[in-house]
Amino acid sequence: MAAAVNRLAFTARRCTSRISSRARPQPPLRSFRAFTTSSIARDDDDDDAEPQTRSRTPASFVASLHPDDRARYDSLSPSERQEFEATARALDDHMTSSAVEGRLSAAVAQAVYTVSSESPESDMVLPRMKPGFVAMGELDQQGTGEDDEFEDDDISSLGHGELEQHREMREYARLAAWEMPLLSRLAKPFEPPALDQPLRFRYTSYMGEKHPAEKKVVLEFCTRDLPGLTEEQRIKLVKLVGVRYNPQTDVIKMSSEMFETQAQNKRYLGDLVDTLMREAKDSTDMFADIPLDFRHHKFKTKPRFPDHWRMTPERKQQLEATRGQRYLLEQEKTEGGQMVDGVKLIETMLRSARVRNESAVLLEAQQGVKGKGKGKGKQQRARLPRL
Repeated sequence: MAAAVNRLAFTARRCTSRISSRARPQPPLRSFRAFTTSSIARDDDDDDAEPQTRSRTPASFVASLHPDDRARYDSLSPSERQEFEATARALDDHMTSSAVEGRLSAAVAQAVYTVSSESPESDMVLPRMKPGFVAMGELDQQGTGEDDEFEDDDISSLGHGELEQHREMREYARLAAWEMPLLSRLAKPFEPPALDQPLRFRYTSYMGEKHPAEKKVVLEFCTRDLPGLTEEQRIKLVKLVGVRYNPQTDVIKMSSEMFETQAQNKRYLGDLVDTLMREAKDSTDMFADIPLDFRHHKFKTKPRFPDHWRMTPERKQQLEATRGQRYLLEQEKTEGGQMVDGVKLIETMLRSARVRNESAVLLEAQQGVKGKGKGKGKQQRARLPRL
């Protein structure tokens, strides 16, 4: 009977197929083990065995009741309790009788056959649906099915993307027009850091978006700004930090991104600076035998504008005097006819070249007329150039 119930619970979860399955012969109804409320186990094949006699004590009967029935049972009088027990035993005997068990077994078998006949065959392979564009990249691509047919009642995905971008731009435009001016009320004048604040922290923000580099914190400080350090201790600190020191700017630069938040990375850098200061002030070993090594830094020479090229008042007077002398020299050459006029020279050369070309063309034309009819070839036509 347990096997029949399991098959019934399994097949009831299946959906009814629209494809009519082939008719199968109805199996003969076999008797299953009947439902019973007793705790006595019985084999499925041992249907002919006689049921064992059951005896219930009042304590076991009360223990088998539901909490609601137990509360009702406790509120009854002794005579009503006896009547309640007799009614419960009569109902139990009726439900465990052979006639009721037979009818229940037949009904369960019929329900199992009906559900199994309506369900599709187990060896039937369902067609694989092609995942649509909407389901691309999803874990359950078959569950969504194919895309609906486009009926020209909507814009494309690219159009929706353009609209979304336009909405985002309008939103930021509204923020810039209405809310950004309100931030001027919170503006504070810049105050340079005091002498007791030598550490400079730098953070990176991506405007509310998650980014792996957002947790990084960079620390910069000048060694000469640290209070309470002598020259020997400062040199030892430079040796301790190694390649993080810039000898041109006298700035030590460190960063941390090993923790998940900026506050944790900032705290770690602060503790690291405290440790370096404590080690630099330790006079046990000042690293005097270790020289400074700046091979990690490439010294870059910044080009500077030459000082003698600067426009000073003396330089301006010198240039004006030179230009005046040059102008006087040109005036003398012009008056003496020693100055060459380039425009006149070019025009003279062009006129002489044009006369030579015309004389050459006329000479060729005359030679062609004299040679006509002497068997020296066809008559040559003189072609005058187009001016």
